[in-house]
Amino acid sequence: MASDSVSDLRIVLIGKNGTENSRVGNTILGKVGFHIQTPSYLQKQIVTVSGDVEERHITVINTVHLLQEKLSNQQIKQGVRECVSLSSPGPHVIVLILQYNDFSKNDRHRVKYLLNLFSKQAMKHTIVLTTDEQTHGYKFTSKNNVVHDLIKECGGRHLQFDTTNPVWCSEMFRRIEKILKEECEEFLICDMYEDGGEVVESKEDEDLNRSGGLIRGDNEEKKDADLSESTKTGCDGGVTVQYCRQETMENNDEHYCMTTVYSFR
Repeated sequence: MASDSVSDLRIVLIGKNGTENSRVGNTILGKVGFHIQTPSYLQKQIVTVSGDVEERHITVINTVHLLQEKLSNQQIKQGVRECVSLSSPGPHVIVLILQYNDFSKNDRHRVKYLLNLFSKQAMKHTIVLTTDEQTHGYKFTSKNNVVHDLIKECGGRHLQFDTTNPVWCSEMFRRIEKILKEECEEFLICDMYEDGGEVVESKEDEDLNRSGGLIRGDNEEKKDADLSESTKTGCDGGVTVQYCRQETMENNDEHYCMTTVYSFR
């Protein structure tokens, strides 16, 4: 059973818009920890920032690329695996950051596929956060039934992003603790990764491919099979950097992803 007040919170941010992800992350932390205008070299990275807020230690894992349309199944699975590792032993909540004016049926398929990779129970630990109300008013909110349907699938857990509300963060933390109490869990258990094994192809994989959510071909399938991984770490001015290298053995092409982890007080 989760306690009435969680002193150490691990929050995963998922969204299409890197700027909005960063705004939400910075607001939760009460500090500028994420770039508002994400540099190109960070647009495909997972960045983790930690800090103390309202007598809690908060870790925010910011993913700004996992909903990109051209990612392969293997790349998405690798990104989720990194998120699970960075939020070990498991995230308390996944905050899905959406914009009413930029969310389609294919986006919904992709989101459901992505959440399912974390855990079959991930939607029960997800809060949908919409940001259009503050930046564009309410002109889009009644027109996008796809967003409304996804909110329903997440148990109606919806919060509007509002930087003008001084108690917004407190409300976010209250919602998270409510989820943990309702689910009688201390955090989301991502048991499919406990043995370090591969995630098998599921019905959601097939549905997403049929819907056009992922773009794949024979060459991409071959690359997925040939991927090998290596990691290295370094330290620069108190910032710990972890490099994960995926190398395609067939043509020696290399893909680097960087995870930056740092804390502030």
